[in-house]
Amino acid sequence: MTSAASMYAHLAGFLGYAAFAIMLALRGSRSWLTVSFVLAALGTALWSGTVFLAQGGLLPDSVPGILAPLRDGYWYAIVLIILRMLGQNRTLWRILASSTAVVVVLNAAFAGGDFHVGPVLGIPIEARVIGVIQLCLGFVLLENMLRNMDEDRFWSSKHFGIGLGAVLTFEAIVLVPELLTDSVPAGMVIARPLVYLLVIPLFIVSAIRTPDLELRVHASRKVVFQTTALIAIGVVLQGAAIASYYLRTRGGDNGTVLAILFSFASVVGLAVLLASRTARSRVTAFINENFFNYKYDYRLEWQKFIQAVSGWQDDNVPLGVLRTLAELVDSPGGALWVWRERWNRFMPVAHWSIDRELIPIAAGDPCLEPLSDENCSFVELTALGNEPSSAIWRKDFSEAWLLVPLRYRSRLAGFALINRPRSERRLNWEDRSLISLVAMQLAAYLVQQETAQALADARQLEQFNKRFAFILHDTKNTVGQLTLLTRNAEQFGHDEEFRKDMVATLKNSVEKLQTLLASLTVSAQAAPIAAAGGKVDVSKLAATFVEDKRRLGLNVQFDATEPAYVRLGDPNAFVGVLEHVLSNALEASPPNRPVLIRAGTTDGTVSLTIEDRGAGMSEQFIANELFRPMKSKKKAGFGIGTYQAREIMRDLGGDIAVRSKPGEGTAVFLMLPEYFHEREVASA
Repeated sequence: MTSAASMYAHLAGFLGYAAFAIMLALRGSRSWLTVSFVLAALGTALWSGTVFLAQGGLLPDSVPGILAPLRDGYWYAIVLIILRMLGQNRTLWRILASSTAVVVVLNAAFAGGDFHVGPVLGIPIEARVIGVIQLCLGFVLLENMLRNMDEDRFWSSKHFGIGLGAVLTFEAIVLVPELLTDSVPAGMVIARPLVYLLVIPLFIVSAIRTPDLELRVHASRKVVFQTTALIAIGVVLQGAAIASYYLRTRGGDNGTVLAILFSFASVVGLAVLLASRTARSRVTAFINENFFNYKYDYRLEWQKFIQAVSGWQDDNVPLGVLRTLAELVDSPGGALWVWRERWNRFMPVAHWSIDRELIPIAAGDPCLEPLSDENCSFVELTALGNEPSSAIWRKDFSEAWLLVPLRYRSRLAGFALINRPRSERRLNWEDRSLISLVAMQLAAYLVQQETAQALADARQLEQFNKRFAFILHDTKNTVGQLTLLTRNAEQFGHDEEFRKDMVATLKNSVEKLQTLLASLTVSAQAAPIAAAGGKVDVSKLAATFVEDKRRLGLNVQFDATEPAYVRLGDPNAFVGVLEHVLSNALEASPPNRPVLIRAGTTDGTVSLTIEDRGAGMSEQFIANELFRPMKSKKKAGFGIGTYQAREIMRDLGGDIAVRSKPGEGTAVFLMLPEYFHEREVASA
């Protein structure tokens, strides 16, 4: 059983260091330090593999005995190369290098050939004695390396030193009892390859951090985090199980109860730890700082940014900007101010996990002095000491941590105050670059939202102005009708039928004026003319309209052979357009020439044509002037009627067209989709 466990342990050691060597060879930089690491990993893998084969009877025991000193010699070579890079005294370095080479070769020779030399000073010279000398030399090399490192080099190589020191310590624990008792415990043989496996992560961390190695590991941070979490959960649960077993066996009469309570408490505590965002943040920060070249997985950060932006509520973009920026640095809250030109201040527009009331801030406020530098990515308020700007923020916001400017085209569009993160973190150049990039993009979103809001307000005002202009024009037309009615009353006032028509016309005029006044309200303004509506016979509608006009004494004729059905959401709006076009046609026509109105259907389009025999218009005038607002050739005209007529027709789902020639008259076409044709297209 022990032999099988030892074989599996050495096989695992072989696979682990072989994978490490391949990783270094393929993903590391091209340097002598990388070569030495690859050789050391391969040497350890070969030693572990030959032990596996020797225990299986496929190789003699002398082969792993020769490779064991060489295995250690490769790791010593790494230390020597680092010492050379640190500028070690050349004479001392040559002494250390030559001594190491001699001792390693002698140890391999004595171990492979099982040589023995007579006692020197009472100590027999054999492989175990030389092994102790080689071990002591390893400690000397490691101590020289760690003692001569500067702070930056120590940061990158400390894990390698810890790992190698752990291996040397274990070898000392194994070698000294072997030297004294001439035997090695079986447990030590099994544990040796596992100890080497345990220090591989430390070697990988150093390979990633060391500039001359630059091991590029592209494992997903999410996978590393989840793997670490699973391992930690397994360790905690196994520890809880061992402790519970101890309590059950050693706890006397209440041992079972104590074991159950301890197990339950361990599971609950583990659940709380997993649910803690602060704990996850600390683990993530540790993984980012120690297992990756860059702190951030930019592919994941970009994906998170896009998802955050996509999840914004359209009516609360500032809060989305604030949360996106705060979650980028793992902060639980903050506040956002945006520059408003009309207020001439930075106005608070969003806050998250801040209870106090936010106030506007003037552009020249002392608290914004650090943001005057255009190259400033963020201001770490906790690092400013007692500077006035930092003191102002900390006085009002005890959790204030970062002040992030949001610039758009070198202009400060706003700024965000970010609270302290869930776990302490140090910000470096990578944080500065990422925060600056994200802040620049978020500033663009803020400016876009502010611009869109201003544009919406301007459009709302424009719609109101346009509607007011339309109403004013319609009022002018109504006044014109009343004027005509007054003029005809003097001539036909004694006629009973005329008086009835006059009362009806006055009633219609009053209702129209009331409708026009009501349309100035916000609710009416916000409701556009609906294109969808009921089925209406345009021929019948036009015939009724013409009959009313003829009763008023207007020279109008109507020609229609069959019904022409359309879908009209607001027939009164269509009649208003017809009223305007007819009024213009009557003004342009000679007194003795009637205006002709015809209804017809062509290719699924219903056209109501209004023809006059007036002076006509040129093609250039129709193309460039006719439908432009505020353009009119009439002395008392507003220049809005034709433009209004076209807008109403388009709102109804149709359009208006004009055909005219100077001296021959004008034809205006009011076009709408035919009702039956529209239904057939929809069903198809």
